[in-house]
Amino acid sequence: MRIYEEITEVADDSARFARRFRQVDERVLDQLDDDVRQLAIEYLIRPPYFAFRRIADLRTEVFSILDERHPLDQERRLYRAAGQLCGLLAHASADLGHPHEAETHARTALVCAELTDDNPLRAYVRWVQSNVAYWSGDYRRAAEIANTGRAHATSGTAMLRLTSQEARALAAVRDLHEFPNAIAAARDARDQLSTADEPGVFQFSRGKAAYYASEAYCAMGEADDLREATRQAQQAIQFLTADPSESGAELLAAARIDLAAAHLASGEVDGFADALDPVLSIAPEHRTVPVVQRIRRISGELAPHAHGRLALELRERIDLFTAHRAVSPSQPALPE
Repeated sequence: MRIYEEITEVADDSARFARRFRQVDERVLDQLDDDVRQLAIEYLIRPPYFAFRRIADLRTEVFSILDERHPLDQERRLYRAAGQLCGLLAHASADLGHPHEAETHARTALVCAELTDDNPLRAYVRWVQSNVAYWSGDYRRAAEIANTGRAHATSGTAMLRLTSQEARALAAVRDLHEFPNAIAAARDARDQLSTADEPGVFQFSRGKAAYYASEAYCAMGEADDLREATRQAQQAIQFLTADPSESGAELLAAARIDLAAAHLASGEVDGFADALDPVLSIAPEHRTVPVVQRIRRISGELAPHAHGRLALELRERIDLFTAHRAVSPSQPALPE
């Protein structure tokens, strides 16, 4: 076991002891809020399966606490924490390739959001649901969910998250009528964004918005679109590498894959190879479903260029990459 995992597990044990043997009070609730915040931050930098187990353990504890009666103000905070944890579990389940389970966690999170009237949580969970539909290939439904979620985008980066998601879903079906409005709304949301106060994965950073825009423009496919896709992907990489607190292996990989896709769509195999090279070296535990599906998508587009030596080598590396993806909760952990 790595020392980091050992340290965090021991700290988790201490927190569980405190929650078990004391009455729920402000200090317990503050500790719970801090724990949720830390898990949201760690989600960006730790392998998703490691995050999944810790989130699930804490959610089970919160559910257990909620089995007993508490003052209304305490119950609101407990339901909010439960909703955030279920939202994180939905996110992790989707990343690990379990869309049905992701939807189940998302619905529970929305119940908690209704009980606490928590708009940021509603917006985040609607994005997760839209993402599940997107990576299942149901692009119209993904766009519709993101669009309806915008009604809850009342603070922070929620509007940027949902408009960016809607734009790339519409681009996936090349909706020439609605896409310009959605991508313009995403651009406006990014321009108007002030300092965000959401922790970790609850925040939708400018870097992530930029690679969503890159993916959208690449899907539209015209020459001007491909130039903009390249520019947005390069901007995403700059944003994400400039602020490691907003980044993680999966986000940076997605931005580089989008840059590679833009080069390939323009027929630039060398640029494609250069952009993709660092992605193909990331550890298997960080190869989430969105990362692997992005790789598979551009692998299919590599076929017209597969006669060259470089292209053939890339196909072999891509096949090896996609054969070893992040483990899921139903699988054993990766060996040390």
